[in-house]
This record gives sequence, C-alpha cells and structure tokens, in this order.
Amino acid sequence: MILLSAVIRRVGLAASLGVGTAGVLAGVMLLGPAAASILLVAVFALVWPLAAVVRHVADEAPYGSAALVAATAAGAVLCLPGLVRLLAWGALGVTTALFFALLFVLIDLLVPEREVVRRPSRKQRRLQRLTETQLADDERLIESLQCPLSVEELCGVWSDTVTQLAQGAGIRDRQAVAEVRRICLDEFERRNPSGFQRWLDAGAPANPGHYLLPMPGEGPSAN
Repeated sequence: MILLSAVIRRVGLAASLGVGTAGVLAGVMLLGPAAASILLVAVFALVWPLAAVVRHVADEAPYGSAALVAATAAGAVLCLPGLVRLLAWGALGVTTALFFALLFVLIDLLVPEREVVRRPSRKQRRLQRLTETQLADDERLIESLQCPLSVEELCGVWSDTVTQLAQGAGIRDRQAVAEVRRICLDEFERRNPSGFQRWLDAGAPANPGHYLLPMPGEGPSAN
C-alpha cells in the first residue's frame, strides 16, 4: 500500500511537470521570447534571495535548493498565462497538455529514482559542532594525561572523574571518563605497583592518593 501510494505521488508529480512545461511553452508563445525571458529573470531574481534566507534560518530545511525554488516560481508565473492560452485553444490545448503529461510520466518511469540526500537542519548542525568541540576538548585532556604528570595530579584527576560520574554524566561523557580512567590506572600500576595493589585490595576507594602517595616521612613515589 505504501509503495502504491509512492508510485501515485511520483506519477502525479511527473504529470504536473508535464502540464506545467506545456503551459510555459504556451506562455512563451503568448508573450514572445523577449518578454518571457525578462519575466523569468525578474521573478527568479526576486524569489531566489528570499528562498535562500528562509532556507538558512529555518531549523528544518524546507527544500533542497533556493535556486530550484526560484526557478520553479519563475516557471509558475509564466505557466499561468500559458495554461489560459491552452484552455482558449479548446480541445487542441487540452490534448497538448495531456501529451506533455503522458510524456513526462513515461520519462519518469524510465529514469531510475534518485536517492534524496537531506541537508541537516540548523539544530542538527549546531549540535554536531558542539559535539565536535567537546570531543576535541576530551582528546586534549587525554593527550595531557599521556604527558608525565605526577602521581598526585593523576590522583586528583581520578577523584574528578568520580565526582563527574556521581553527577550523572551522559553516554559520550562516560566514554571520555572511561578512557581517562584507563590511562590513570595504567600510570598507577606502572609508577607504584605495590600501592596500586593495596588500593585495589581496599576496593578502589574514591581517593587513591592514600595508597599511592608517600606518607609523611617516606620517600617520594615514582613520577
């Protein structure tokens, strides 16, 4: 049923384009090539910037191309007097319109349907830019953790991730936190294996510094 409805819409659109083309040709014959060209250029020049502004400010792009909208409007303005001219011809005009409608339907059925690529809405583009910016910040944070930070600084970062998770981080933030924690764990184990093991045996509490940092009077841990 859905496929049949899509075919009906496609045939109807092709037939409308055929009748419109017949109207445009009749309008050119009625007004003359020079006057018709001036009318087309004038309407296109008026509609195109307006359509471009509407497409830019709309959250959901209402159409694919501002130039296509302007060309369609110009053709419609020229088509109206042409259709009147066809109706004035009587049976000959109706036959001409039906011929063009049938011709466009046949052409549309022979040409394979092209997949329409929709332009992302302004809200989607803004969300994508914010996501890319946040991901870049996360990557810089991860790169900084791969630098020779001290164990004390790494313990502070670990505590920050505990706070961030407790506050309810989103899925993307949780992924970044997981990567940060993985780097911290690797550094904890590499720099202070015994303290790291004591911390794990204690259940990995939120503050690993109690196990990984030297107590007063002890030597400094490896950096």
